[in-house]
Order: sequence, then C-alpha cells, then structure tokens
Amino acid sequence: MDTYDDYFVATGGDPSGYGFSNTAGYAYGVYTVGWRAGVYGQLGQADGPDTNNFTVLAGIVGTSQDGVGVRGTSANNADVYGQNGLFSGPAPQPIPGGVCGMSEYEPGVVGWSRESDGMQGLSFTGAGVHCFSLHGSGLISLSGALAGVTGISDTQGPPVPNIGNIAGVVGSSDQRTGVIGTSNAFVGVYGFSNNIGVVGQSTNPASYAGYFSGNVIVTGTLTATVKNAVVAFPDGSQRVLHCMESPEHWFEDFGAAKLKRGRAVVKLDADFAKVVQLNDYHVFFTPEGDCGGLYVRRQSAKSFEVRELMRGKSSVAFSYRIVARRKDIKAHRRFAKIDMRLPLPAAAARPRRKPAPTRAAQRAFLAHLQNERRERGPKGAKKAKKAKKAKKAKKAKKAKKA
Repeated sequence: MDTYDDYFVATGGDPSGYGFSNTAGYAYGVYTVGWRAGVYGQLGQADGPDTNNFTVLAGIVGTSQDGVGVRGTSANNADVYGQNGLFSGPAPQPIPGGVCGMSEYEPGVVGWSRESDGMQGLSFTGAGVHCFSLHGSGLISLSGALAGVTGISDTQGPPVPNIGNIAGVVGSSDQRTGVIGTSNAFVGVYGFSNNIGVVGQSTNPASYAGYFSGNVIVTGTLTATVKNAVVAFPDGSQRVLHCMESPEHWFEDFGAAKLKRGRAVVKLDADFAKVVQLNDYHVFFTPEGDCGGLYVRRQSAKSFEVRELMRGKSSVAFSYRIVARRKDIKAHRRFAKIDMRLPLPAAAARPRRKPAPTRAAQRAFLAHLQNERRERGPKGAKKAKKAKKAKKAKKAKKAKKA
C-alpha cells in the first residue's frame, strides 16, 4: 500500500530501536529527494551550523558532536563507496577496503584540511599508505613551503646542518638508514644538479662522509685534502700509505738497462709515450755497480741515450725513473687557489605560521591540482569528457522537448 504525505515524524520506533524500519526487501530501503540533501542524519548534538557547501549540498549529510558522522560496514566489499561522474571501469570486484573512491577522469579520493593533514593512513602491520599506478607515478607529493615527502623510520634523526630539512624528499631516522635506494640492473641512487649532485657529510671525525664498498669511477677531477691508500699487512691488519703530491700533473715510469762499453740506448715504453708530453721529460739513474757515474747524452720522443761520465767504458747495469707531464691536461695552474666550502644556500628560517587560506585561495589551489591532473591524464581524456558532457546535455534537451 502506497502512503503519501508532506513529511513523516517517527516518535516511537520499533523494539529494535529504529525510528523507521523497512524489512520488506525492496530494491532501495529508503528513497528521498531534497533540494539541500537527500538524507540528513544527526547523532546527539549537532556538530555546528552547515556553512560548508560540501556538507550543505549532498546526497547524504551525517553530523555528530562526538560520534561518527557517516558509517558504512561490509563483510566482503567496500565499506563506503564514492564515485564521481560515470565510471566505465574496469574496477576490482569485489572492491576491497574501508573506503573506495572511483572516477573516470577526476581524483578518486580527495582529502583537504586547513590546519592539519589532508589525509592520514594508519596501520599496525601493513603500510600506512600504499600507492600503485599502472602507467603514472605511484606517488606525487607537492608542498609550497616544506618538504614534498618526509619519511621517518621509528624516531626522527638529526636535522641537516646549514640547509635544514627542506627538500623534495627527506628521509630521517635516529638509529636506522635515512634513505635507501636499490636497483637490480640500473642505478641505486642517482643525484643530479647544476650545482652539486650528491653531498655526504658527517660531523663525527672518526666516521665517514661517504663509504664505497666496491669500485669507484670519477670522470671529472678528484679533489681532496689528503689522499691515502690502504694495504693489507702480513699480520692481517690494514695499514695506511700516503700519496706524494706535486704542484703539477706528472706520470712516471720505471725500468732497467745495462751499459755496453759505457753506452746504452733506452727506448721509451710505447704506451707510456702516448699519454705524456715528450718534448720535456726527466730521467733519473741508479747505477747497480762501480762506475764513474751516468748522464743523459741525448733524448727524443722515442728513446734516450745513457753514457758513463768521464768517457768511462764500464758495462754496469742500472735502473731508471722517467717523469713526464700528463698529455691530456693543458691549462694547468701551479698552486691554484680553491675554495673547499660547499656552495650551499643559507639555512632556511622556520616558516612562520601563515593565516588560514581564504576561500578564493582554496578554490585556486584545488583548480591548480585539477589542472595538473588533466595534464598528466591519458591522451584524449579531455575530449572524451567534453563529448560525454555534450551527449548528456543533448539527451536532456531532447527529453525536455518531449
């Protein structure tokens, strides 16, 4: 039996505690139409006057002072499902999760807050937020004043000196690794900048700003205050040897030869000759027998001639050391000045608490996010959306004429 009236008021309720009960098994238990909200539900004292357009104009409005505004539960599907416009799918069936938001071209779920977090995800054993995308980025985070993404493991670690903890991505931990990058076939961590690609810093003099367990390649200039080599001792310990330094770039080679009646011609190593300047190199001798001494009679780009002093005729053996300037370095400056300080920006002051954004600023920010989403959307998405709107408008116009 159909019943019609302007409005209904439930003053009693059934024994179960429901003000309105329908157990007939209709397709829709309750169907209501309103110009502000289809259904308005209030638990106890109201949360306050409706001033937000998102809550004033809605299919269902739920309000409460201390309880949950809207609650949905399901045993095997999404507890709460929200959809923007038409959605052609494909969508997972059944849809898992407490809340599921879907849309064809708009964001599935949007979280917004003026003074706190726009969205929070909490879990005891799983990930707080799990992001997955087939063709787009798994996660895009944007901040106008602070770090784009901040990841903290257990307890936050120390702040970065000089520049502060404001960056595109900040990873921090007190007792664990701040940031880990891994790759099976490509680069684990890649840093690029027109200033400094990667900076490693340690304030502990007994620690290391960088540690490499494996081979290291430097294609540019390696500059350091001290350069050491580590060698293994027979007792199993590791010992430090120090590099000799020079105000110029030299390569050196060693060899041995023997005089014959006070003379010897020594040919330069062909590979050594390819990487040094051969117009001016130096040769040092160490005789390995009794003789009057050795000197260089003449030298060329291919060899040098050795003779015994005082026209000696001995046939002693000798070792030699050749030192020549590097061929690949042209514009070299002796004792060139260098500034070892990092050209980093000054420490950023902690941003002052900004006043709450105006409604116009909120609308502009949302419009900015929507424009970014449209630019990242699939090709043809805009055209398809316009075509859908035009088709819908045409259908409504045709229905109105009928």
